[in-house]
Amino acid sequence: MSSAYIVCYTLVGGLVLPLQTVLFPEFTKSISLLFLPHGVRILSAHYFGWKSIPLLLPASYFMWYLSVYATGIPIHPTQPLISLLACISGYKIALSIYFIFERVCGKQKWKILIFGGVFGSFLNGFGNSFFYCEGCALTFSHYIETYMLGDILGQLALMLLLMYLLKWIRLFKV
Repeated sequence: MSSAYIVCYTLVGGLVLPLQTVLFPEFTKSISLLFLPHGVRILSAHYFGWKSIPLLLPASYFMWYLSVYATGIPIHPTQPLISLLACISGYKIALSIYFIFERVCGKQKWKILIFGGVFGSFLNGFGNSFFYCEGCALTFSHYIETYMLGDILGQLALMLLLMYLLKWIRLFKV
């Protein structure tokens, strides 16, 4: 899981953020509009639960270190831990709500992943927004919305990428 996190984070830093800077120069560099590692955190929460914290924490802090000291992006030192806790908590909350409405929603696991990603993204944005706002509710909600947009789009992009990658692998399976 750590290697998947590092690969996704590298794709964001090497491809998404430069494009984001060109297309939206006034937008902050500390929040990506297509954050693929959020999908890795949600998949990790789905398969490993709370055990995903020690699995992803070293990779999270490695990428935090590179982001802060190699590229100069201002990220608070507790953000990797807050993001992991938020994603796992959001997934667990979504899972318990999903079980209540299971008859209505069906048994497809991808719905749980999307629902958990939305909850985890909200908690991630809520927790990390404290580092960017000084009590302004309008700015605070803007950061939560921006985190949610980037996290959810990143999760959807990663899930689509994995779906087509697995279909491609199955196609060439001997």
